[in-house]
Amino acid sequence: MKRRGAILFGLSLLAGLSSTLVRKQRPKVASGDLAVFYAGTWTYRDEEHHRDHKLEIDPNMIIRIDGRPMPATVESISPSKLVLLDKYGFHLEIKANEQRPVTLFDEADNRNYVILSPRQLDQATD
Repeated sequence: MKRRGAILFGLSLLAGLSSTLVRKQRPKVASGDLAVFYAGTWTYRDEEHHRDHKLEIDPNMIIRIDGRPMPATVESISPSKLVLLDKYGFHLEIKANEQRPVTLFDEADNRNYVILSPRQLDQATD
């Protein structure tokens, strides 16, 4: 009976270790790849002022809004969120799903904006 318990304990220990090793082998995304993920020209709509704005993010994290440079530093970057700190000390948070950035939070205005997909933008202009 002791031998059977030792074998079961050994098997469960082996199963636990193998699952831990498998979880740790997930590919990690480099921050340079993340910069490219967020890079692009995006449009967000200001419903309050009935105006669309163009957000441009360079792979070097140079930000422009409506063509005007916005000096900002990258505070953090992950697959789900890019946090920028502007020269006035306010944060811009860009949240993303698996495919693209989807929302922008501007701390200065304390407002969230939906980043439009090209399809949504085409539908809005029709």
